[in-house]
Order: sequence, then C-alpha cells, then structure tokens
Amino acid sequence: MSTYQLEHAVFKETKDTFNLSSFEEDIVALVSLIKQTSLEINIYSHTLNNLIFDTETVVSACEQFCLKNHRTKINILVNETRSITRISHRLLSLSHRFSSSIFFKKINPDIPSREDDFVCFDKSAYLQIPDSQHYNGICNFADADRTARFLSYFNNAWERSEVDLELRSLII
Repeated sequence: MSTYQLEHAVFKETKDTFNLSSFEEDIVALVSLIKQTSLEINIYSHTLNNLIFDTETVVSACEQFCLKNHRTKINILVNETRSITRISHRLLSLSHRFSSSIFFKKINPDIPSREDDFVCFDKSAYLQIPDSQHYNGICNFADADRTARFLSYFNNAWERSEVDLELRSLII
C-alpha cells in the first residue's frame, strides 16, 4: 500500500480498510485523520508509543486540530503514565498549552485492559494497532459501526477513570 492512498483518503467517505505495515504508515494515517476531524479525538493507548504519538508530525497535527476552534477536544486514556512523564512526551507538553482541549486520564485498574491501542475520530473513523508494542495496524476513514464499538469501551473507561497524580502534578 502506498502512503498516497492514505494521504488522499476522505473522512466519512473512503470506506476502504487500510492495512498499515510500518510506523511511517501509522503516522501518515493518524495525521491524515487528525487533519480531517472536526470536533473530537479519543485515544486509548497503553503507553502512547513514542514512535507514533511523540513524533513532530503527529504533535503538530494535534496542535493544529486544537487551534481549529474552541470546541475541539482530544481525550487520551492511558494504561501506564510513568513512561509518558519520564520521557517528557510531547503530547503531554501540548496538553499543558491546550489545557481546555487536551485531557489525560489513567485507566481505572478495575476496567479490563485491552491488547490494542486505538484512536477514534469524531464518531466516524478509527485507527487500531492490535498489538500496542508493534506497528501493524488498520484504519478506516468511514466506518461508524466499528468506531462506535471502540467508543463504547472508551467512553465507559473514561467515565470510570481519573486524572493520574503524576499527570496532575506536572500540569500544576
């Protein structure tokens, strides 16, 4: 698959499921989806893999997303915060600058963990990395049904989770 197809896929229209087979393809898909999302991005990740989520391209796309309007929101739910705070993850730093747009929570330990990482874009598109430690992934720019299943888990986990003390102390 070429990154050209990912870069030219249209949000809420391109119904193809793309198989992603490198960190580069993950990043291209993620950035393309972020650029086309209008209101909300929900990220569920074990550690916010820095080879994807801590790249200049992704952080810059998130920054531009936050600047779109005052209603944009990025919710980030993570299993492990230590690795994020220890390396000064750029998304965490960006959340300090855009505190009314980017929100972090650590997943409640009572909630069954998943093996994957996933990102939902509005209620229409998703990117999933089935093994959070690997780069192989899939994404679809127009699959509201599958996105709804991811959002069901995410919204339940988000409501039952809280801001981690490590993240809160850095924000203050």
